[in-house]
Amino acid sequence: MESKMDVNTQTKGFDWINVLLVDDSSAILDYVSTVLEQNFNISNIHAASSAPEAMQVLRQSKHINLLFLDLNMPNVDGIQLLEQIHRLQYKGYIVIMSGISTQIISSVENLTKKYGLNYIGTLLKPIHENDFIHIIDKIGTSRRKLEQRESLKTYEIIRAIKNNHIEVLYQPQVDLVARKFMGVEALCRMKHPRLGMVSPDRFIDKAEESELIIHITLAVFKKAMQDWKKWYLNGLNIKLSINVSPVALQQAEFADTVFMLLAQYAMKPKNLCLEVTEGVLADDQIQELANLNRLSMRGVEIALDDFGQSHSTIERLQKLPINYLKLDKSYFIDNKGNLNQLSLINSSLSLAKKLNIRTIAEGVEDSSIMSLVTEMGCDYAQGYYIGRPLEAKRVVYWKREWDSIT
Repeated sequence: MESKMDVNTQTKGFDWINVLLVDDSSAILDYVSTVLEQNFNISNIHAASSAPEAMQVLRQSKHINLLFLDLNMPNVDGIQLLEQIHRLQYKGYIVIMSGISTQIISSVENLTKKYGLNYIGTLLKPIHENDFIHIIDKIGTSRRKLEQRESLKTYEIIRAIKNNHIEVLYQPQVDLVARKFMGVEALCRMKHPRLGMVSPDRFIDKAEESELIIHITLAVFKKAMQDWKKWYLNGLNIKLSINVSPVALQQAEFADTVFMLLAQYAMKPKNLCLEVTEGVLADDQIQELANLNRLSMRGVEIALDDFGQSHSTIERLQKLPINYLKLDKSYFIDNKGNLNQLSLINSSLSLAKKLNIRTIAEGVEDSSIMSLVTEMGCDYAQGYYIGRPLEAKRVVYWKREWDSIT
């Protein structure tokens, strides 16, 4: 088979990938297997022609980390198989293969997210070999995510808090029309004596099981505000966005603590944006809503993070003090060629404009996504194409570099 793919794509090391193909068509199984072997040098491939056979393979092999799944199979279909895979607590990647309508596929994609499965894309039948590029490229850049690392122990989190080892990095956000640097999102990290810099997926969930998350949140606020003050004294007056845990928002004194910190660092409330998740607002916790409204009343801005993942409704957006919608990166990365998804993005942007809510596109990973979100009318954007997370001391230099190329 002649390949039209980029040599760089082919030469990535994929010997760690163990594939299971599930389709009742032997022709599809043979074709997909051949593409994976010849174009990507993936040789660890299993095949199953039915859901029971697939489950048998998954139970026997704990090494399967990439699953290609046809939806329209006889007897036990792919949707039923997804539920079984969920019960099996499968942690690998899932790719859907199907020739059914894109509307149904979009609904199934949403189902995989509700199951907590690691869905990474769809191959629409008839499948062409070039369709695999986006899927395999995504796996290549996400291997560390697949290699699920264990959460840190509680004592390790306590040690980091006591030793002041909660670190903060900053990802730039830019105005898409003016192309100006407008702010940063503070990203929490933890310095570990053995593991080095640890990402939040290894400690935040554990910390939220207790009041440790409150101490982490306070540490992030203090460090981020200290850094903001240094930037301000160097002539950089930008917005600082900080993620806030639901547990912190449930504390009666949370708003007063934020007001105290604003005063301590001589920071105007309008320079601070608190990012909250849809789940927080969907629960209608009285204390959470009271804190958010008190903060908003004083001028602190509120961003609804990962908009589009679960609980969003027009009614909620009208009733809550929201200044920004952060469009989840899956809007643009996973489905940038999906017409249904583009329609959903347009609807979200139109709704936001009517409610006078500004929009921030997350996950701007390349120039095509940058062009897309600009053309569609997003107000702001962040992502690796714009800037990777930076240490505080690099932010001023990054601004100079950005200004020089825009």
